[in-house]
Amino acid sequence: MSPVVSKWLMQRVAAIILLPFLIWFLFNFDNLMTYSYIDAITFLKKKYNAIILGLVFVLAFFHMKIGMGEIFEDYIHDEKIKKAATFLTLLISFVIPIAAILLMIILVL
Repeated sequence: MSPVVSKWLMQRVAAIILLPFLIWFLFNFDNLMTYSYIDAITFLKKKYNAIILGLVFVLAFFHMKIGMGEIFEDYIHDEKIKKAATFLTLLISFVIPIAAILLMIILVL
């Protein structure tokens, strides 16, 4: 399998896996916006809520990284700029989900 087909397939699989989690997130996000701080912490203390929310972060940023990489490949022709943009996207796709998961863990402790 060529790398292009592999990336395309990974992005589609990530999107399919992400879809039910995003639906869950959308239904629960509305509730979270109206929760008090204590209610939000109680919500995150339920392990399945924290796990699903962590998966949403990881899968969404993985999907974003692949998609942005394809955009950079297609539309940025300067190799230095393309490498810098790809590196920043990779960095963001690791830092934000890890920070979000760590902060969720810190909040519920």
